[in-house]
Amino acid sequence: MTKSLAAAGLRIVGEWVEPEGLIPPYITGQAPSCPPDEGRVESVLDVLDPLLHEKANADWYRLAVEGGLFSEADRRFLLPHKPVEGGPVRWCCVELQDDWDIMGKGAAGLLGSAPLRPEFRMLSLDGNVLCFATTWQHSISTSVLTAPHQSRVLRRFAEWVAQGAMDGPNEPPLSTEVRRWLDTSSG
Repeated sequence: MTKSLAAAGLRIVGEWVEPEGLIPPYITGQAPSCPPDEGRVESVLDVLDPLLHEKANADWYRLAVEGGLFSEADRRFLLPHKPVEGGPVRWCCVELQDDWDIMGKGAAGLLGSAPLRPEFRMLSLDGNVLCFATTWQHSISTSVLTAPHQSRVLRRFAEWVAQGAMDGPNEPPLSTEVRRWLDTSSG
């Protein structure tokens, strides 16, 4: 994981402890379904654009800073990761380094399926900004969603998950974590 993050220009921040109340990483997977009227701002680029790499990185950075994922002075944010095999996915704090390539080398590792084929979710330290990217058939999109805890789409999905729909037999129940988030976050 550390090597893949380093290729993207990210460094794991040690001594960070996940606070209570953050949206569960699993729930954020539905973020591309959130409509603009829920506060989602999106940038879409054609995969055949000859300047795709430069534009995709620039759009990600612009949206991240303007949306509040991080600031130019404090470039820390959260990524989902699975610290223990068979354990739950948790948030991990990372810091953007000066030499970074989220959409190229980063998307070739933990942040996607190949260079310029991103699939990631990122959360601000306070949990109030969700940044995500996805690859479509002919385009890639990068989006920012403010106040994810207020999203009707995410809360509706969370209600379904909280009923045990995604609990596996050999894993800690996801429904418990999701129910706790629903009960403590204001919708």
